This record gives sequence, structure tokens and C-alpha cells, in this order.
Amino acid sequence: MASDDAVRATNDDAAQCKRFAVERGYWKDPYIAYMTPRGQAKHAPEINRGYFARVSAMRALLRKFLKITNQACQVVNFGAGFDTTYWILKDEGINPKSYIEIDFDAVTSRKCHHIKRAKALLEKIASEDGEIKLSLSELHASDYHLIAANLRNLQEVEKKLEDCGIDKTLPTVFIAECVLVYIDVKSTNELLKWIKDKFKTVLFLNYEQVNMNDRFGQIMIDNLKSRDCVLSGVEDCVSLETQKQ
Repeated sequence: MASDDAVRATNDDAAQCKRFAVERGYWKDPYIAYMTPRGQAKHAPEINRGYFARVSAMRALLRKFLKITNQACQVVNFGAGFDTTYWILKDEGINPKSYIEIDFDAVTSRKCHHIKRAKALLEKIASEDGEIKLSLSELHASDYHLIAANLRNLQEVEKKLEDCGIDKTLPTVFIAECVLVYIDVKSTNELLKWIKDKFKTVLFLNYEQVNMNDRFGQIMIDNLKSRDCVLSGVEDCVSLETQKQ
């Protein structure tokens, strides 16, 4: 089982890699700098290109879904970390009915702090009446919700989503960007089955490691293991076929 602290640390790594790539001009994101300080490390072009592909692919598919549903839909981002997609979509005039982000409370509390202290982030969330409910680790506004939950605890996830007023009859897109590989297969299967059974119209966008038995995959596994982060779901990432299954 991956250490939760080690998994949370991967959010910081990803955020700093994204900021580095943005500052090198791979894509535009005026909000990532509010989420994470500039890192000391310099990243190879392969890493920058990898994050460019990751961000571009996920956001392109999300935009397509939002266009098909005429924005009359919901977005649920599992393990969202310091993702800034909500703000990027706002700048593009794309406003789903509800945008919900879920992560560990240690991550969401820091994101709440970043949002609260950055006017550029807070202004996009405020509705016409300006009402925002903010606690230590959660934030609720008219169309944006940041909630703390452990994805291995399905009962907790369901309750938190209900607190956000989620509508199971509306088209809903779930996003898991490099998340499920850290969760045991049993919990992932239960989560996917719950989504399938409870929601009427669903799209699930999953960006995950694959081909983990090749040399690059083994280096990744060894590197994470040295940081007390064992990939609990790696058995389903051995090949593209196991991932599909």
C-alpha cells in the first residue's frame, strides 16, 4: 500500500513540473504560479513534453464533452491536486453546472489557502452574490467545490459529493489523472462500479501509467518505492490490455 504522505508528495512534484513547463512556453497557464513556488530543479524536454501531452489531451477531451452537453453537465476531478483546469475553462467562457475537485485533506487545505490569498483565483469562483463557504480544507461556491475525501472510502466520497448537491441524472464526466495507480484494485473496481450504477450518463477520463514492465516503468517504480510510495494498482498497468480490462 502506498504511503498516503508519499502519494500527496507526488502532487507537489507534478505541480512544479507543470509550472516549469509553462514557464518554458509549452502551454499557457496564468494560474499555476499561484499554486506552487518555482522549483529549484530543471526538467528535461522529455518531461516537459510528457506533461504537455497529459494536460493537452485531458483538457481537449473535457472541452469536447462540455461542448456536446452544451455545458449542462458536471465535472468530478478525482485526486485533483493543484490542477487549474477550472480557471482555464472560466477564461474560455466554459462553465459546467458544477465543477468538483476531490483530494486528501492535506492537499485541499493547502489549495484552499492558495485560493484564499490569490485574488485572481478567488474572483473566478465568486458568483454574483459573492457567497463562498470556506473551511480549513474545503470550499463551496455556486459552481465550484473543493472537498476532502479518501477515494478508498466510497461511503465518504458519496456523502461529500451529495453535500455538493451533485445531480446523478445530469451528464457527468469523472477525471482521474495519474490517480488510480496509487489505489488498490479492489477499491478502484468498487469506485467504478458505483459510478456506473448511480449515474445515468457518464464519461470517465483516465490518464494513467502503462507498460510498467519496460525499463522506463521499472525506473519509475523504483524511484517511487525509494520514497515509500508503492503503486498499489500497478498490476492493472502492465499493458494497455490490462488497463482496458
